[in-house]
Amino acid sequence: MTYSHLSLEIDVLTDTEGAAVLLSIPAATLTKWRSTGEVRIPFVKIGRQVKYRTSDLKRFVESSTIK
Repeated sequence: MTYSHLSLEIDVLTDTEGAAVLLSIPAATLTKWRSTGEVRIPFVKIGRQVKYRTSDLKRFVESSTIK
């Protein structure tokens, strides 16, 4: 699947792979953070699927920015 259409500027739900692409990190890192609570990024569970709101990802990036 291609994630080139994703942007942090448009609020949509994306899966773990799409969120990883937007954050430029491995999907396994998001899975680890989700299971350990090491880094807390809000996510949505729909059945067995895990989804991330791009607006939450954008807030995470903004809060992680060191000025």
